[in-house]
Amino acid sequence: MTESLPPTASLFAPGENCHAVADFSRFALLIDGEAYFAALEEALSQAQRRIVIIGWDFNSQLKLRPERGDDSPALGDFLCALAEAKPELEIYVLIWRNSIFYGANVDIPLPLTSRWSDHPRIHFKLDDAHPLGACHHQKIVCIDDSLAFTGGVDLTQGRWDTPHHQPDHPLRVKADGEPYRPVHDVQAVIDGAVANVVAGIAAERWRTAGCEPLPSLAPLKAPWPQGVTPMLTDHAAAIARTMPAYETQIDVAEIRKLNQDLLLAATRSIYIESQYFAVPEIAEILAWHLGRHDGPEVVLVVNAESNGMLEQYVMANNRDRMFALLRHADKYGRLRTYHPVACLEPECQIKTHSKVMIVDDRYLRVGSSNFNSRSLGLDTECDMALEGSTHEARKAIAHTQALLIGEHLGVPAAKFAMTLSCSGSLIDAIETFNQGHRRLTPYPDLPPETELSLAPGSSLLDPDRPIDLKYLWDKLASPSP
Repeated sequence: MTESLPPTASLFAPGENCHAVADFSRFALLIDGEAYFAALEEALSQAQRRIVIIGWDFNSQLKLRPERGDDSPALGDFLCALAEAKPELEIYVLIWRNSIFYGANVDIPLPLTSRWSDHPRIHFKLDDAHPLGACHHQKIVCIDDSLAFTGGVDLTQGRWDTPHHQPDHPLRVKADGEPYRPVHDVQAVIDGAVANVVAGIAAERWRTAGCEPLPSLAPLKAPWPQGVTPMLTDHAAAIARTMPAYETQIDVAEIRKLNQDLLLAATRSIYIESQYFAVPEIAEILAWHLGRHDGPEVVLVVNAESNGMLEQYVMANNRDRMFALLRHADKYGRLRTYHPVACLEPECQIKTHSKVMIVDDRYLRVGSSNFNSRSLGLDTECDMALEGSTHEARKAIAHTQALLIGEHLGVPAAKFAMTLSCSGSLIDAIETFNQGHRRLTPYPDLPPETELSLAPGSSLLDPDRPIDLKYLWDKLASPSP
């Protein structure tokens, strides 16, 4: 039986910092691609009427279970086989059109006659319904409108890895045999009314992209993957979005407000995993916390290596500037900035692609949005958040944090949780175990900055709203970057 804590007002406010709050029966976090892809394959196999895949990138050659070798079909062939075996099943795949240039999408250039999606009940569409410079960035899979996956993992190459993140894992290769470095990511799986809300977001994106509206479905039993143990049951979750203004679509900035509200609510600790850290308003809230004598500890785990000169100039440069500002504000030694490594000699960095925030043991947010400006106003995003309103929910949130940090340090979650319980300090617990080859490597110290100064051109290269004539005029007339 779920035991409630003393009643307090919920932080979630539909219409302000979230789209909706709804109940679920089961929830779990799937940490790293191996866990997600295995759970997804099992759930897809149980689909009866509808599969909807919404993504930034997609690769039909992806193998969900590479450990099975030739017994693991390519994703496109797997979907075809499902459609062929189930006459009532319709499959919809919507992918950002420009993934051909930025991702690993091999499907767009292929002749139509040889496409895996030729099956009459597989509907493959490209999404270009967004403003100039924007992209579709949600990573959603919905099954029968009753089970939903959402988080940071696209169904494409370069995403599969195990929690061990071996530097030279033989299965961590692309379809052409090219190896890629270790990658850490997180996806949530959830059922119940929350899954139906996510399915509604996916259906709306399908319609917005110019496709025929999806027909309504009668309620179906959620195809929960039996290999996944729920981390929390019979609770509620909030779903938050970013959607830019486009044609008749009004802008939605629920994630931006949710981030602010979650961070301002912190009392003991803030733990963030993100591919990027380049949002001035987030840095300013953290700096305010760090300047208070009774503020929370702040632990940031952010990807270190950049892809290309543009990402290095904008994301890495501004990350370092914000870290410098936070160091200046850190009057009481409550800040740590890290990136994970799989080994030290030679150093093998783990690509951090997850988008997770944990505040105390009271709030968990996971989704597709990064801590960069475009995720807060320009791209389409979908995040999910839990509130620790019961003892069970707080245990689940604390356990999630222990799992994530324990993986980075190469120690069992229970061992890390016990050390944290004894010390009362997230930083002390991390530093207790941060000695081995698997570790969180501190970012090098930079001269502290008293004011936040972004790299010139940041507002144009990482904009927080659509780039139109008014936006250009505002930025050119403003002294800020």
